[in-house]
Amino acid sequence: MNSQRMAIKVTKSTEKILDVLKEGRATPGYLADETDISRQTIHTQLNALLAGKYIQQVHEPTGLYELVNDPREEDTES
Repeated sequence: MNSQRMAIKVTKSTEKILDVLKEGRATPGYLADETDISRQTIHTQLNALLAGKYIQQVHEPTGLYELVNDPREEDTES
């Protein structure tokens, strides 16, 4: 089984980012444009989601990310 995920706090910013990633892969710039969230906050949230293994980076040069597991769905399971 996969290693245990680190729990993260799902904020309004996280919700917006997850909503976009649920539709498909996205870069930080695209996420910022679609959500009106600052790039700094986008990067902070992406790092937390990466650490929790909720997303993965699929193309390092462009910073393309995809959703692996939605932490909001895990919250509803408990």
